[in-house]
Amino acid sequence: MTSPPSGRTRYKSTRVGGIRPSQMIHAYGPGALVDLPQLSVILSGVDGWDINHTERLIEPRLIGAVRELPGCHGVAEFRTPPWEEETTSPFDSWARTGLPVYPFPRWLRCTRCNLLAPVDRQRFQIEVPVYRPDRARYFHDKCHNRRPSAVPARFLVACPAGHLDDFPWEVYVHAGEPCSGVPILELEEAGKASRATDVRVTCKGCGAQRHLQEAFNVGTSNSLPLCRGRHPHLQRFDGECDQPTRPLLLGASNAWFPVYRSALTIPTVTGEIEQAVADHWDVLKNIEDSASLFALIRFIAIGAGEKRLQWMLNFDPEDVWATIAGRRSGSDEEASTADLRGPEWEAFTAAIPPKSPDFSVRGLGVPDGFEGTLGHYVAVDRLREVQALCGFTRIDGPNAGEAARIAPIWETPQRWLPAAEVRGEGILITLPEALIEKWETAYRDSDHFRDLRQGTRTWRARRGLDPSEGAPIARFVLLHTISHLLMRQVALECGYSAASIRERLYCREADDPEGPSMAGILLYTAAPDSEGTLGGLVALAEPARLGAVLRDALDRARLCSTDPMCASHRAVDPGDSLHNAACHACLFAPETSCEAGNRQLDRGTAVPILGRQHDSYFQ
Repeated sequence: MTSPPSGRTRYKSTRVGGIRPSQMIHAYGPGALVDLPQLSVILSGVDGWDINHTERLIEPRLIGAVRELPGCHGVAEFRTPPWEEETTSPFDSWARTGLPVYPFPRWLRCTRCNLLAPVDRQRFQIEVPVYRPDRARYFHDKCHNRRPSAVPARFLVACPAGHLDDFPWEVYVHAGEPCSGVPILELEEAGKASRATDVRVTCKGCGAQRHLQEAFNVGTSNSLPLCRGRHPHLQRFDGECDQPTRPLLLGASNAWFPVYRSALTIPTVTGEIEQAVADHWDVLKNIEDSASLFALIRFIAIGAGEKRLQWMLNFDPEDVWATIAGRRSGSDEEASTADLRGPEWEAFTAAIPPKSPDFSVRGLGVPDGFEGTLGHYVAVDRLREVQALCGFTRIDGPNAGEAARIAPIWETPQRWLPAAEVRGEGILITLPEALIEKWETAYRDSDHFRDLRQGTRTWRARRGLDPSEGAPIARFVLLHTISHLLMRQVALECGYSAASIRERLYCREADDPEGPSMAGILLYTAAPDSEGTLGGLVALAEPARLGAVLRDALDRARLCSTDPMCASHRAVDPGDSLHNAACHACLFAPETSCEAGNRQLDRGTAVPILGRQHDSYFQ
């Protein structure tokens, strides 16, 4: 990450920290705050990225899916974050290549005199040691003849429309009234300081003071102004916003939720040449005749041209041209449908699964004791996933029908989206369609399923969303619950951390017009480095080991350490929870692992639990 010029630095930009590519998708994308040791910064929009130092990621199936989202209609490719190989000198160009960031929040507090002021008033200066960018900091110049550090004021305001702003300190301390003198603010701890909000802001100009806890009290007038429509990552204001502002602590988990789409790389055609042409069609579709292709191959042979097309040197140029011409005559362009899971399901469940360098699966026998409850079952030895960031939300996570609340990641729409790829391994299990339909028929009439649907309607209505949409289907609740049970148990058995394992649910009812029915769970590694391909997860796919894992997971689910409170919980209970029998002790998974934000879970759908003996799939 690089910071724009500020203070006395003589460099065009300064390196202040670093993140991994996958973190950009799930935790620290454009518009997100990054809490560094002594700084807090916000990642800028992708307009400021140096595209010359990015790499193109190919995933044609994902193009159609992202184009369905607002503002992404013109997207034609995906790019990795800008990066340049490091050298031994911090003065070389690699140190100035990265993701642009801006200091945020702009209000800082002196650690010696408690002065509270924005950076723009020149009270604070920035210092970035060239050889130790991790020690970058702001300091209060000439404070008692010293230079004490100035730390970010750890309070912000945001709104559900995706806007973020500094906490309105001067307005808040004066309760919306003008200061009778010159406003000079101080921020200091109040009382025992047992909570983050046990601080008091004082105006030395007029003597006004106010406790920060009042801003967080629900149902009281906190004198916070209306949202100004600020997007600090784009350095702009949208103008008037009709959403109320809400106070947040710096580092709060609800300050940034990514909106992303992902797709697995699966073979879409048979034959090595056909698959290679399909994977690189974004370039090859522009070749109009065989002469142009042969010239391109000659350039590649002498070390010129695009490196990712070197595979053509391994085949007869006439065969490559015949494949390109055949694909063009068939008008086989990028998929325009948003159905990403259907083709993946077909590849996983095919009698003879397709194979490619990025996709390798093998069918195995059903574990003993599960012959009647489990269906098709495969070990995924190799897979590749491309994840594209399309926007973000604040306060509440992204939900179906909430496209209007997705905040942009750019000032001007680009033809590309930031993306990352992960490679790993996994296990796919399916449930027999006949058995799951029989279970669905009984569960749909249960009080617990009605509670879950009613709770979803109430939750959406409270947020101004259409309550008639977004209701869960019965089989999704079951698949999601089994997935979390397995995920927790697999993390204990295979050696991967829970955050390194992700779920991908294949769920579609038999009468769905979008395609054939699906009922499957893919658990796969989501780490972008060597931890994703160590083999620990796919080793559990052997029938004997998987059977033991399944039995242990189901046995653990029968009794939660918080029962009977967990078992009796219902989605219609007061609060914002959209689950029945589920909690952190039995079902909840890390945010990066779960597709649905730990919602629509019900332990009673999988196994009999306290007070419920007849709703479960596994008896």
